[in-house]
Amino acid sequence: MYISHIKIQNYRNLQDFEMELKPFTLIIGENNSGKTNLLTALSLIFSQDITAFRNRVLEQDDINYKSIQAFKAKVVSGGDVVFPAVKIEATLADMTEEQEAVCGDWFIDKELTKAKLTYVFHPRTGFKQDDWLSSQRDKIQSFATTEEKTKQIDFPIKKYEYTILGGDDPTNRCDPYFLKMLKMEMLDALRDAKKELVASGEYRLLFRILNRKEETEYSEIKEHLLALDKKVKDNPVLNNIKAEIAGLLDIISLQEDKSVVDFSFSTPETSDILKKLGLRYGEDPIGIERNGLGRNNLLYISLLLSHFSSKPDDSDYIAFRLLGVEEPEAHLHPHLQDHLAENIRELAKGKRDLQVLMTSHSAHIASSSDFRDTAILYNEGGKINNHFILKGFDEINAENKKSIHYLRKFLDATKSTMFFARKLILVEGISEQILIPKFFELYTGNSDTLLTLEKIGCNIVNVTGVPFKHFLRVIQNGYFIKCLVLTDRDSSKKDEGNRAENLKKDYESNVIYVSMTTQTTFEEDIIEANNNDKAGRKYLLLALERTRPNKVKLFKKQIGNGDSNIESFFEMIKLFKSEFTLNLLDVLDEQCDGFIIPEYIKDGFNFLIKYDGNKKS
Repeated sequence: MYISHIKIQNYRNLQDFEMELKPFTLIIGENNSGKTNLLTALSLIFSQDITAFRNRVLEQDDINYKSIQAFKAKVVSGGDVVFPAVKIEATLADMTEEQEAVCGDWFIDKELTKAKLTYVFHPRTGFKQDDWLSSQRDKIQSFATTEEKTKQIDFPIKKYEYTILGGDDPTNRCDPYFLKMLKMEMLDALRDAKKELVASGEYRLLFRILNRKEETEYSEIKEHLLALDKKVKDNPVLNNIKAEIAGLLDIISLQEDKSVVDFSFSTPETSDILKKLGLRYGEDPIGIERNGLGRNNLLYISLLLSHFSSKPDDSDYIAFRLLGVEEPEAHLHPHLQDHLAENIRELAKGKRDLQVLMTSHSAHIASSSDFRDTAILYNEGGKINNHFILKGFDEINAENKKSIHYLRKFLDATKSTMFFARKLILVEGISEQILIPKFFELYTGNSDTLLTLEKIGCNIVNVTGVPFKHFLRVIQNGYFIKCLVLTDRDSSKKDEGNRAENLKKDYESNVIYVSMTTQTTFEEDIIEANNNDKAGRKYLLLALERTRPNKVKLFKKQIGNGDSNIESFFEMIKLFKSEFTLNLLDVLDEQCDGFIIPEYIKDGFNFLIKYDGNKKS
């Protein structure tokens, strides 16, 4: 069984949100895109932790801000008012027979293959809404402006209550007995690993793991501790100290206070014994308070995974377990990030009673994941949307398989950052990757303002010979709002027949713009653009001087004060393109007045930054 679909209304920044889920789903996205809110919304239904019970009674800040403002505006205007409710629907699918028995009262289809649980936070029964409206409208009459009136309205949060329903029947409240058989555990992004690794409290992770065993499992430890407790009571030094304390208490206490002073090494209660345990970890095991943050986080996550991977006792039957993992990369170096993420994925593989939802900002984790299971959350015009990376690749055919294979092989940690941006520039070589960001700054900036690709949320991706079409097929299917393709006209390159003209014909749209060189290559276009300009030619020759110091004097002598031949200049750098590019970048960083950017690149920049109406796209 797993949650196949979730629908959220008015919970925090998720005002009207729907998403398909898989047995393992990696959720990536920018900050404030709702990743944490998605997991906490599910915890309102599935978590059995004591804090979750308290959190089910929401605060005003948990209700979508826009919904509350719209509600207050209706109160002020005098129109019909609908009190906003928070609603979280989780659809369950792929159930075993045992799980069907648990969900028997929650089915939503005749075939009994799907069940639904719904958390609703709404005005409680008996709340006199009309009386409340009248009192609020009377209160705001003395205020002149709409803004003043809106601020005076008190949202009736204390008049709300929560209900968890099963199925599609709005009167079918979930039986707590069956709801307890569904369990969610959360690994928060702001986790206190050090606190959870000491079993000092009943809600600490280590204590819960230790305490799930029967008390008889610890009987031998208890016997030894009781024997030690007797040794403490019989110790003459401790008895002398005890008598001394008792004598002083007799002097300062009231006459009727007959309290007895004694030492106790341990109580006979198993739970109290377990609370004294803590974990150590490392080649030279030391207390966790001396460990680094990364080591403690790794130990904590391992403990949580062991808790989930082991079978619960028969007396505590759990039909379904949901594990929410936020930012497992916290405090871990890249190799450990990859290794940990892979093990978390393996945990859910093939298990019908466990689902794992993992959120991340790590390009390393994103690149090592199966893109079929990776979804992006993003904010578009104030609305949170979601998009699976391989949306549109559902059909199993040769073309889709080939594209997925290329993407998997190509998208390492560096290039997978493309999924954390909304705008892209695809280039086919290292020269473009190095110089295009600088060209963009030159084209859009001046001494007062500097516009960079980072500022417009744009990533540049060097496809390094991989056919553009595999990337463009992903971009065609949504999420990205702009993609600029900068390509050479070099017909000698093996691009599976997809020359620049065919790319324009097959993929260009309002989202994708294909701009191609005038000359054969990127470098030749730069030479052509600056060849007839004295200032521009100066920068090219300075870069050439640093690249080919032994050849540049003869070359300058040959061209004199006139224009250099494009082909002859290109021959000088043909085998040194990377070095020339880096040197040209250094030259332009020092001085760039008069340098000319090729027209096809400027056309592409205009596409990236153009205005659509009054809104910058």
